[in-house]
Amino acid sequence: MAVDAKQTPERSDSEQRPAYKLRAAEGEDAEALYHFGRALLAETSFFLRGPSERARSVDEMRLIIERFRELPRHLLLTAWLDDAPVGEAVVMGGELERNRYTATVGVGVLQAHTGNGLGRKLMEGLEFFAHKADLHRLELTVMSHNPRALRLYEQMDYQVEGTRRESLYIDGAYVDEIVMSKLLETGPE
Repeated sequence: MAVDAKQTPERSDSEQRPAYKLRAAEGEDAEALYHFGRALLAETSFFLRGPSERARSVDEMRLIIERFRELPRHLLLTAWLDDAPVGEAVVMGGELERNRYTATVGVGVLQAHTGNGLGRKLMEGLEFFAHKADLHRLELTVMSHNPRALRLYEQMDYQVEGTRRESLYIDGAYVDEIVMSKLLETGPE
């Protein structure tokens, strides 16, 4: 089933300040999202990729956006304040027959915008899309030294499935990843 990325909730959050607008990334967002991504990855070590491992150019970011828009079970959801991206969330659905109801998800918010519910809003946007795309299982990993994210995922009913011990090497130390998932009431009939 093809799912139009425009089916994601486009809204301003009027319950809190500032008012963020959530929407699917578009080609013309490439430059802003390229710079956002570099800033996001430079300010924290909570992501699998480092700053030089994301899109290496605006053109590459544009290609990434196009790919997300073309694949029916993929979404690059962005959060904007005024005309600047301040957060993003991704859904990467399985592309094979046997894993097409499973997706890997992730979320990232600039530090200046954490602690005010934006991460939760992005996760809710991902789940809205996942229901529309008939996804059944959402999965993610969170680094063990990121208790704020772990707490958010637990509050959103993600279940811990296990620990990938010392799976990452960051800033001179091995780091565990916590594997989590959530099952949705969707999928094949």
